[in-house]
Order: sequence, then C-alpha cells, then structure tokens
Amino acid sequence: MTIEEFASFERRQGERIHQINGIYWRRVRPLFYRPLLPYQEYPPPSVSSPLAAFFGGFQHAVSPHEGTNSFLNLLIFENPKAYCLGDLDRHERREIKRAADDFTVSLVTDVNEFKVQAYRVYLSFYERTKYEYKSERRDAGNFSKWADSLFQNPKVIVLGAYKKNRELGAIGVWHLVEDTLVYSTFFCETESLKMHATGFMLHKVQEAAAGCQAIKQIFIGNYKYTAVKGVDDFYLARGCKLVRKTAFLHINPLTAFFLKRFLPEQYARLRGDAIKDAQGDRDFERATPSQNEKPSICTIPGGDKGSRIEQGHPAAMTAPCSAARLEAAKTIPVAARGQGCCGAASPLQPESLTKIETRPLDLGAS
Repeated sequence: MTIEEFASFERRQGERIHQINGIYWRRVRPLFYRPLLPYQEYPPPSVSSPLAAFFGGFQHAVSPHEGTNSFLNLLIFENPKAYCLGDLDRHERREIKRAADDFTVSLVTDVNEFKVQAYRVYLSFYERTKYEYKSERRDAGNFSKWADSLFQNPKVIVLGAYKKNRELGAIGVWHLVEDTLVYSTFFCETESLKMHATGFMLHKVQEAAAGCQAIKQIFIGNYKYTAVKGVDDFYLARGCKLVRKTAFLHINPLTAFFLKRFLPEQYARLRGDAIKDAQGDRDFERATPSQNEKPSICTIPGGDKGSRIEQGHPAAMTAPCSAARLEAAKTIPVAARGQGCCGAASPLQPESLTKIETRPLDLGAS
C-alpha cells in the first residue's frame, strides 16, 4: 500500500487528511496537525502546513541535524526480523502456549461473517472499556458500514482469533504502508482477553513480519503518557522500543502562551520533554535537542506483564495488540523459516501472508 492509498483509506474512515506539497497531514486535534506517518522525517524549509495550523500548530519529525525544538515519542518494533519467541520471558511464553491451544489466527475474508461475529466481539469490548473513539460503531448499521469500507480495500489487513468452535474472539486491523506495518485497530471480547488472545495475536504478527522481506519496522503509535500500566507497557514488555524522534514544533504564539500558562503538563507532552514509566517512578527527561544531537532510544521498564497488564487499567483493554492480513494485492511472501528460532515449526506457510494458515504449535520450553 502506498502512502497515497493509505491517505485515501483514512479519509474514507472519516479522518481529516490534507495533502500540502507532497506531505499528508492528519488533524490530530482541532487546529493541530502531524504527518499521516509521524515517523517520516521532513526538512523544515520544505514543509508547508495546512492553513488552519496557523491558528494552532503542527509538528513533524526531522533529521537530528535539522532545526529541532521538540521530540516525537513513538512506539516502534525497529527490527522485526530479529523476533524470537525465546526472547520473551517465561510468563509470556507460557501465555502464548496456552492461547495456541485455544485459538487459531487466520485472515478474515468474509465481510458478512465479520459483520455478525466481529460486531459481537466489539460490543463485548465496548462494554468492558467504554472506549469512546468511533463508538458509533455500537450501532449495528454503523458497524456494517465500517465493515464494508474495510473489505472494499483488498490491501487492508484483517486477522481474527478463532476459538475451537470457530467463534471470533478478537479482531485486528493493520496496513502495510510502503515498508512499515502500521497498527490500526484491535478489539477483543472479555473471555478471549482472559485467555490471552491479545498476546497470541501479537506473536503471530511478529512471527509473520519476521519472515517478510518487505517489512522493515512495525509502527504501533504515539506513546500515551499513561500514569498507570496500560497499552504501552504491553508492547514495551514484548520488545517494542520507545523511539524519541527529533522534531520541529510550530505553535501559534497566543496558543503557546495559553498552553504554557494554563496547561503546562500538556505543553510538555506536546514537546516530548518528559516521559514517565507506567508506575510514574522514573522520568526520562531531555533538554531541547541541539543541532547535532542524535535521536535516542529508551525502553521503559515493563512492570507487570501479560494478563496482569490486560486486566489492569481499562486503557490496557482498548488496543493491546493487533494482527494483520498483509497487502493482498501484492501477495507478499511469508517467512518460510521452517524451524523458528526457538525450535518451533513456523505456523505460516511460505506462499504468502495473505493466506495465513495456523495450527497449534510446540512453542518450546515455557
């Protein structure tokens, strides 16, 4: 999927996307914009922002050698080809092994099946989390329209975690945009959450990405600054990195004055000045980056893991992982690793990630 195709898809989902001089901007807040792919770097002299940003602001990643005045804190699996189940701790491996006995993960290709089964899963998800983003999908008609928009695009990746009775327990939506696997949507019913479907689906995605030459990184999203253990910790405990990209931030002077005076914490987050771990007992603080400063990477301690994260703060149940059906139009070959790095047979067939076949695995020592 090209960035143009991704921008078109996001517009159909109701996102406000603007193209200015070759850069696709997403409105992330009223009058405030960031690039559609926030990890991409743009030299400040070449950047033109949407007109509305004059009253609010915009921010984009830049090379460390450009004029930087802030950071973008992003969650990224930087080297997906190095994924190995054996690198996870014993607790996480045990949960994946248990889930492998209860679930299979495969492409969801039938839109009618999705409308019925995924709708039930979504209602369970909403009842547990009260997650308001796109909550209009609680209405069956709106959910059906969303399903149609997903399946109309053959390059949208949809995976389902199926129980032994073939009921869906979780749904994940991803996009392969150029060389990056981009997280989009995940929801899981309560019973399947307790059965560790979230970690199992993330394992399947990482395992598939490890053998796909087209994938150079996996982008999860922005760091969320949660004060309690939640979604970010789920990923950080499983090898995701908190990547601090040097960035250029422009804010209207009056808007900046208001934020500094009345919302200083939000302004600090906007600048990426301070990062706290999930327990709030450690700060990773950085001064304004210099012209010659290189971007740094820090991994926040994961704290509690696995189901203890998933069953903790409600935010942890909103989107702890996602899975994918990778770019159907290109039929990207799957990693035919034969034997995984932990001695387990690969669950994916070598023909393509668009025809995922999964089966219970011997996941090695737990």
